[in-house]
Amino acid sequence: MTKQVSNNFLCVAIALVALVATSALLHALFPPAIPAGVVAKLNFFTEHKDEFDTLFLGTSRFNYAVSPEIFDRITRESGLPTRTFNFGVDGMHPPENFYVLEQILKAKPRKLKWVFIEVSDIQVKWTDNVLGTQRLVYWHDWSRTALTLKKALDPRGNAQWYIKLARFWLARRDFATNLALFAKQFSNVGRVADFFSAQNSKSASEVAVELGPKRDGYRLAGDAMSADRAAHFKERLAREVADARSKSIDPYADRAYREAAAQIRQVGASTIFVVTPVIWQSPIRFPRSPPPGPLLSFNDSKTYPQLYDTRVRIDDGHLTRQGSQAFTDILAHEFIRTVRPVVDKP
Repeated sequence: MTKQVSNNFLCVAIALVALVATSALLHALFPPAIPAGVVAKLNFFTEHKDEFDTLFLGTSRFNYAVSPEIFDRITRESGLPTRTFNFGVDGMHPPENFYVLEQILKAKPRKLKWVFIEVSDIQVKWTDNVLGTQRLVYWHDWSRTALTLKKALDPRGNAQWYIKLARFWLARRDFATNLALFAKQFSNVGRVADFFSAQNSKSASEVAVELGPKRDGYRLAGDAMSADRAAHFKERLAREVADARSKSIDPYADRAYREAAAQIRQVGASTIFVVTPVIWQSPIRFPRSPPPGPLLSFNDSKTYPQLYDTRVRIDDGHLTRQGSQAFTDILAHEFIRTVRPVVDKP
């Protein structure tokens, strides 16, 4: 009986080792397939990497709000010419953005000077409609998964062990979900088929939509909000302004942004961090000093009222085409004002 148990244990151990070894081999030969919405921009940037010196990396709040054409015109007229690509992707929150940044830097862009990164906290919760998608799986390597687990266990980064124990029970679903995504990313048996189908399935028209009409990554936004939504927006904005308090990003995002800035410096570029003109009015800051780079914050309706006019708003986080033109203009001038002293230093 004891011998049989030992044999069974040995068989299970061998099977586990074989599974891990096979998964590691698949990782080496076939990296996770980058899904639609990301792969078109990554492929295009890789092919044209040395044509751009400025990159915007973030969510749809960049994708539909930063016009490279306008940004480059203003910087050129100001004597600091740029050539910009908008790498905004719908829903690309931390830590997915850090994974994508690594893929971008692996292309070794030789002329990159400036990387603008949208700032927000690490995301650990996922809605049911995205849980089974490749978009959520592909970036769940161990380093990104660890960020989600640490944030779920200790959001502020300073809890005692017994608090963490209680949090583990409360966050058990988030823990299990992110670990399951990591396991699927690491051991996905469909990796080979997914890799080739995802990389080659997008049609030319779909790629053109992702890249925008100017093929600079900027996509045109929708129409302004309705009168009813505008009234609701104004009410919410007033509450946000009244309740605004200075807020630090979470410690795990802070650490990840610092690591990202260090990676960007290694290719000879500088990082500019941006808080887009969202409805949340609390000033955002990095918890440790010095910050990893300049932080340009536009979630301030008192300083930038033109970005909170309901005629240029689609919703709480997005601007119309007219609003995006105004935002790009303001952003470009703030960038010039911020970096001019450094660039002009003898």
